[in-house]
Amino acid sequence: MSTEIVKDIVCPQCGEPQKYRILAGINAVENPELKEKILDETLFDWRCDRCNYFAAMVYPFLYTDPEKQLVISMCPAGTDSAVEPTEAIRGYTKRSVKNLAELKEKILIFDAGCDDLAVELVKNALCAILQKSYKVSRLHAYFSRILPDTGELEFAIFLPRQPKPVYHSTRMEVYKQSQEVLRTLDAKAPEGFAVVDTRLARKLLTEYQNI
Repeated sequence: MSTEIVKDIVCPQCGEPQKYRILAGINAVENPELKEKILDETLFDWRCDRCNYFAAMVYPFLYTDPEKQLVISMCPAGTDSAVEPTEAIRGYTKRSVKNLAELKEKILIFDAGCDDLAVELVKNALCAILQKSYKVSRLHAYFSRILPDTGELEFAIFLPRQPKPVYHSTRMEVYKQSQEVLRTLDAKAPEGFAVVDTRLARKLLTEYQNI
């Protein structure tokens, strides 16, 4: 079931006070329709009843998938953790993310049956290539899906000053090579609510290169 909290808010544009329904957490098995709202990026949307002002709300949130034994805590910068320790999630894979884009990506990675740490290694390699191709110093990449026809891993790539992503894919062999790197290092995600991201991937690659 979902965890719901009702709060009083004031529209920053027109000043109209109103109630806002905050979903502090969801169970993906019991509420698949709410999971879909995360994936289509509408769960945190809010619109003023009076002036139609729109905002994407940001607050701590807990995503739980009992079937996959997965729990993801979304803790935006400057907020407290959404996690309350319980026996129910003992033994679950636990991840911590900062925003909706990262939350969505983690869900897609685990739904695809992939190891998110190996995926981060693949992203690191792909981004290094694309930065040279697009001649940019920085870009953001998010796992999208495994292509059904080719079995390749597809990523949504966000370039500077481009609101819409471009899509690039990489061969499954690259993912398998990343898994081999992790096996060589005997590397696993940190205990507890782990932050598995590009920074961790770069650290592991440096360790691998120094072997």
